[in-house]
Amino acid sequence: MCRLTFRAGVYTAMLYRFAVALVLLWLTRFAFAAYNADVVGSPSMGELLRLSLHGVRFDLTAAAYFNALFIAMNILPFGFVYNRIYRRVSDWVYWICNSLMLAINIGDIPYYRFTGARLRWTNVLNITTDSSIGSIVGQYAADYWWAFAAGAAVIALLVWASLRVRVTAPEPPVRLRAAVGLFVLFGGLTFLAMRGRVGSGIPLAIPDAAFVVRKAPHINVVLNSPFCILRSLNRKKSNIEPEIELMPADTLAAIRSSYHPGAPEGSVRRRNIVNIIIESGGAEWVDALSVTGTRRGLMPFLDSIAGHSLVFAHTIACSRSSCGGATAVMTGFPAFDPFYFMLSPYNKNTLDSPARLLAAKGWDTTFYYGCKHGSFNIDQTAYASGYHRIIDREAYGDDRDFDGMWGIFDYPMAAFVARDLGTLRQPFIATWFTVSAHGPFTVPDDWDTSVFIHPEASPERGLEYTDMALRRFFSLAATQPWYDNTIFVITADHGNRDFKGTPFDGDYVRNHIPFVIYAPGGGVEQGVVCDRVVSQHDIAATTLSLIGYDSPYVSVGADALSDSYRGYGIARTDGGRYIVIGTRYTIYTTPDLGAVDEVYDTQADIFMSAPLEGEVPSEALDMLRFAQAFVQDYTARLNHDRLSVVSE
Repeated sequence: MCRLTFRAGVYTAMLYRFAVALVLLWLTRFAFAAYNADVVGSPSMGELLRLSLHGVRFDLTAAAYFNALFIAMNILPFGFVYNRIYRRVSDWVYWICNSLMLAINIGDIPYYRFTGARLRWTNVLNITTDSSIGSIVGQYAADYWWAFAAGAAVIALLVWASLRVRVTAPEPPVRLRAAVGLFVLFGGLTFLAMRGRVGSGIPLAIPDAAFVVRKAPHINVVLNSPFCILRSLNRKKSNIEPEIELMPADTLAAIRSSYHPGAPEGSVRRRNIVNIIIESGGAEWVDALSVTGTRRGLMPFLDSIAGHSLVFAHTIACSRSSCGGATAVMTGFPAFDPFYFMLSPYNKNTLDSPARLLAAKGWDTTFYYGCKHGSFNIDQTAYASGYHRIIDREAYGDDRDFDGMWGIFDYPMAAFVARDLGTLRQPFIATWFTVSAHGPFTVPDDWDTSVFIHPEASPERGLEYTDMALRRFFSLAATQPWYDNTIFVITADHGNRDFKGTPFDGDYVRNHIPFVIYAPGGGVEQGVVCDRVVSQHDIAATTLSLIGYDSPYVSVGADALSDSYRGYGIARTDGGRYIVIGTRYTIYTTPDLGAVDEVYDTQADIFMSAPLEGEVPSEALDMLRFAQAFVQDYTARLNHDRLSVVSE
């Protein structure tokens, strides 16, 4: 009977086992590309092989890091490396380290669709420090059981393959001088593999993947998730926005200014402001806001509100994460992916955010978010931006309304918020962040499901339920004395992430979010659609202008209602490129903002099926200049703590 085992010396066995782990890591790339083909650009088989071969460098670096201890244990120039107990400890080190490496890469196959980028250390921190980590992992395991099964199968294959070799001591033993030489040789090779490059310069880095791809989305096929986590481990270095200088200060000042003089003294109107941030409430779900003209009938109440409001037809989310979007709305500056403000060294910067500024003028401030304290750092972001009172799941105080995953169901939370606002001292600024339109899209068990159009656990049902919660909120609020003195700003944390595999999943359509300004007591135009293109971080400055804020302040966002407004929507996409959206054209810049990479006429090609060829339109060059000035100003202010007028 043929046994699939062989005997080898410790160095040969080590190299064999390292190769097994490396090959398995390399092969998981094909599963990643297949599952996310619609997102990463569906490369041909030939192109996929080319990208995979370029990915070997990144795989080698990750495998070297995860196997560094195993390699060190096997190259020590001492005889005890052949001891039976020592060999078993070495086996377990190999199995544990490589199982973790493979589990990370396989687990990110479905998770990538939520973030649009390979995992970074900040993603890991956001997940593992969340107070609901147990339920999050449990739901993830239920929804993506196949990823867990695949991970278990690949790890079992790793263990089986590693046991095919049996380490034997050489006869005669290796001389000490030779053993020391091999120790130095293999140690040096491991160091070079971990560094990823020979010679001068920084070690192999995440942006290096951009040099081997022909299309930016293919970057994530070249990379692997363990490598990206390792290269982003240093929070102070990885979760920063490097300061970028692209033009002289006087040129920048001629293009834009983050200094807002405020309205004339005495113009301030002591009106309440209520921001409603709809979880996953992309504009395409709302008939009145759909940029494609699609009618789904999901949110009839929000449609009706929009018909009596001032609506911005083109508002662009700066991030694909809830934390990033909430940061933009509440602080007035973007959190471009994969940047997390509260996990960055800037989180103690002084901010001229609306809540902080208005609190200084006597406004009461409250933030409503039915999740546990610390969930994705959103309540900490609210506190840092000036909200002194935080109502989370614990403060809500009734877990009978807990959805079992994220937080308090939107419908009972709507009633709570409407009642609680009546207890605040006027004027007040409050923000309610909904939760129910997030996977797994559950609704309370006792609800009559016949009221829903779409199937159970679908994103459409989640939005239907949230719309019913909004109807309840406004019906209760309308009976209270503070209602007519209130301006409601309705938006979303990010664009819709549930159009996977459809033309609607392009950056232009997906990144649109609502920006609806509703003032039942007057003072804001009703039934008006403004076709200006604005960014999510413009909402803060626009909100301040709505009440005639009459003091100077700093905000990199602009007042979208100003007659002098000249801006575009801007976000950062996978691969580090910036997307800049105008009324006609949409451009991608190069990651360094040095040039226009692609141009689309999104007025005629809304799904961005083909970039324009030939000479770049003059407006596209203006859009590039806007992006350069914006990012230079923003990164300088962020790095030098100049996001407040006190630092001007």
